[in-house]
Amino acid sequence: MEVALQDLFYADGTLSRQQFTNLVVPLLKHLHAACVKDDPNRADDQFSDVIAAISQACHRLANHRLPLGQGADDYRRYETHYNYALITAMAIGWYVKHSASNTRNPLALLARWVPPEGQARLQREPQVWQHWQGYFSGEEDGGLRVIASDTVALGEHAVSPLEAHPLRPNTTALPAGASTTPGSTTSPDVEPPQGKPRANPLARGWRVVEAIRAGLREGSLAYNRPNAPVQVDAEGRTFLQVPEVFEWCAAQLPGSESPKTLMYQFDRLGLCTRTPKGRNLLRGGRRDQARYQQGFVVEDATIFWEDAAPADQFYIRHLTRHDLSEVDPGHLEADAGSPA
Repeated sequence: MEVALQDLFYADGTLSRQQFTNLVVPLLKHLHAACVKDDPNRADDQFSDVIAAISQACHRLANHRLPLGQGADDYRRYETHYNYALITAMAIGWYVKHSASNTRNPLALLARWVPPEGQARLQREPQVWQHWQGYFSGEEDGGLRVIASDTVALGEHAVSPLEAHPLRPNTTALPAGASTTPGSTTSPDVEPPQGKPRANPLARGWRVVEAIRAGLREGSLAYNRPNAPVQVDAEGRTFLQVPEVFEWCAAQLPGSESPKTLMYQFDRLGLCTRTPKGRNLLRGGRRDQARYQQGFVVEDATIFWEDAAPADQFYIRHLTRHDLSEVDPGHLEADAGSPA
C-alpha cells in the first residue's frame, strides 16, 4: 500500500507531501478498508490496480488544461483543484461501480471518506465542484471522464482513453530567401497569435525564433524532460524558461549579443502571453522543485510546432498568468511546495 501511495504522490505532483497526507491518504485508507471488507483475498490487488489507474490518469492530466475546450480566467488557475477532483472521483467512482455494498452514493462516500478540508477544496471553485458531480451523473464534467479513461468511468458514460499524438517540430517552408541557418537574420514566415499585429518581418527577434525551432527540430534544445528549458503542453502552448533558453540561443547565434539582448529582441515580436498588468514573464511551478520558474509562454502552437498534441509529459505545473505577488493565495495555497 505504501508503495502505491508513493507512486500516486509523485504522479500527482500538485500537492505537497503534507497536503497529500492530509487530503488524499485518508480517502485511500477508507477505500482500502472497504476493499478488504468486500473481498479480503483480492483487496490488496484491487487497491493496487485502482491506484495505478489513478496514477496513470494524473500523468495524462499533466499534459492537459481542464476544463477541456473551455477558457479559464487564468492560464492554469484550476489545475491543482482538478487534480484533486480527478483523484477523489476515480477512487470513489471505482468503488461505486465495483462494490457490492449498499453504500454506493458518491456524495455519501465523499462525506464519509474525504476529510472536511478536502471537501472544501473540491467545492472552493463552483465549476470544479459541478464537474466533479458531473463525473458521476454523466453530465458535463470538464473532461474528467476523458482523462480518467474507461478503466474507471461509469457504465454507459465510459469513454475511450485519450490518444497520444506525436509532436513534431515545425518544418513549414520558409519564405523565399530565408535561411535555416541559426545565424540568419531573415525572418521565417510565422504568423503571431490571432488578433496580434505581425511584427516587422525583418525584426531581429525572428532569428531567435528560427534558432529555437531549429534546436527543437534537431534535438539540440531539449523539451518536455524534467529539467528541460522548453515545455509544451497538449494544446501546443510553449513555455520558454528564462534565462536558460536565451543563454542557449546566445551560444548558437553568431555575434556579440548577450542572452538579455536576445530575450528583448524576442519579446518585441509580441508573440507571448502577458500578465494582467502587462508583464511578459509568467511563473510556473516545476515538479520536485520548491521555487517557481519564470519564462515566456507562446500560445500559438504554429510558432514552434507542426502539431499541438505532444505525447510527452509537460513538467511545468501551476502555470499562472499572474506574477506571484498578484496571485490570490487561495488559488495556489501551498501547492508550490516541493514534495519532500
